[in-house]
Amino acid sequence: MATYNGNNAYIDIDGTRIDTYFVNVSLNPSVETVDITAGSGATHRQRATGLKDNGGSMQIAYDDTNIATILPLVAPGAHTLTYGPEGNSAGKPKHVQAIIISGAPHTVAVSKDMVVFDVSFEAAAAPTTDMFNGGVWS
Repeated sequence: MATYNGNNAYIDIDGTRIDTYFVNVSLNPSVETVDITAGSGATHRQRATGLKDNGGSMQIAYDDTNIATILPLVAPGAHTLTYGPEGNSAGKPKHVQAIIISGAPHTVAVSKDMVVFDVSFEAAAAPTTDMFNGGVWS
């Protein structure tokens, strides 16, 4: 069985590459369901797929040498996320989407040398390149 060593992710926000700063990233695709049950005597609910959505979270680490770069990229508001879970080589999955960062709490861990922002985001629009629909790096 093939395995994947997931330490080569590519991430940029607003065109600034941040994959050297990230601790973890999660992209969460979802789809709404629509009740289409009709007719008298129905005994079970019927559903169809509705609108698709994406959201997710990231932990972005920083230190005193990169904080000026990181702060504007994790500020709540509108941004563009480019993500490649296997890097940015041709043919590998690619996802590009306008996002809204809805929160970026700041966390300092006493037991580690790491200071992070716990970023949560939601899609602002449909992806321009959708890895869940065959989007790849060219």
